[in-house]
Amino acid sequence: MKAFLVTGCNGYIGSHMCYELRKHYPDCNIIGVDMVDKPHLRHLYDDFQQMNLCYQTPDVYDTSVECIFHFAALASVAEGEAHKYSYYRNNIQSSSNMIDLAIKNDIQNFIFSSTCAVYGEPDWFPVFPMNEEYPKNPVSVYAKTKSYTEDILLAAEENGILYAGILRYFNAAGRNVEANLYEEHNPETHLIPLLVKNDNINVYGNDYGSADGTCVRDYVHVVDICKAHIKAYEYMVDNKRGIVCNIGTGIGSTVMEVIKMVENVFTKNINITIKPRRPGDVPFLLSDVNKMKNVLTFTPEYDILSIITSMR
Repeated sequence: MKAFLVTGCNGYIGSHMCYELRKHYPDCNIIGVDMVDKPHLRHLYDDFQQMNLCYQTPDVYDTSVECIFHFAALASVAEGEAHKYSYYRNNIQSSSNMIDLAIKNDIQNFIFSSTCAVYGEPDWFPVFPMNEEYPKNPVSVYAKTKSYTEDILLAAEENGILYAGILRYFNAAGRNVEANLYEEHNPETHLIPLLVKNDNINVYGNDYGSADGTCVRDYVHVVDICKAHIKAYEYMVDNKRGIVCNIGTGIGSTVMEVIKMVENVFTKNINITIKPRRPGDVPFLLSDVNKMKNVLTFTPEYDILSIITSMR
């Protein structure tokens, strides 16, 4: 029987990941680890261990654990700029501890929840999708913590210690309607759930180089992200090697375009307040998805309209 360890199991992507793992491997054993206990999510995993991964590491009682899926992290760009030390300390230390745990327990496959923000701001215009060879230049503290962790993992793989799966998500969005899972951020920072829940929205910057002046993002459904993780795990097992791979759709939407789509789907009017640009934000983030499609043999199922519709 397969076994997996999922950190951040009660978080947005982690909870969805537990559901997809069970769906794909019905008899698997899932060890869930999170700093926060959410009893209504306990059905998603077989065992729950509550802890701060900066100071503790999970009990890997199941010696058949084949992969660690590491989602646990502080993940707000704005909060990271305001609390830099906490973000560096938490995200890098907890990841290092989990890597050490994998090594100690001979868990060969380690899949890390990274971000397209490691690429930073494109230095060309017009903007083209970024592939995995594009130089990293993280701007925000959050992105820097992800980039540093990537480097640690790649060094471990280079030294023959483990196989490193580094998945750089573009903008995770949507929810699993079948599983009745939601984003449960407090406070909420993601654009689409904010638009769904509120009739007023702050737009940070309208002087970027897009058609309407607002940031361009590549929104990818959280279910597609989780399915891509399973593909990455299977690739690593079959090929006995890691992979660095973008997870996105290759299609960009501006903030204003998303607002208009939400207004149409939910039949509402949203009042917009233009605010100055936020530190750490970049104008364009578009994914080159060739590696995802050709190497992982994975193509996302959902588009931006499907993502927004799932929020009803």
